[in-house]
Amino acid sequence: MPKTKESSKCERCGKPHYYFEPCDYCKKRVCRACQKSSKNASKTKRIAICKTCWTTSKKRKNFLAA
Repeated sequence: MPKTKESSKCERCGKPHYYFEPCDYCKKRVCRACQKSSKNASKTKRIAICKTCWTTSKKRKNFLAA
């Protein structure tokens, strides 16, 4: 496996990846495998939630209400 920069690793699982999206609830950069769901809240804002935050019902309700 080639060496990767520390910044190209997922902050949730630690695996190297090439595409990250920030979770809007814990502010971690997560890969597609760790991302539970994402949606366009408006025409210009995209929100995402990771699998860890999805298990917290308060964060999940805020995501679904957006």
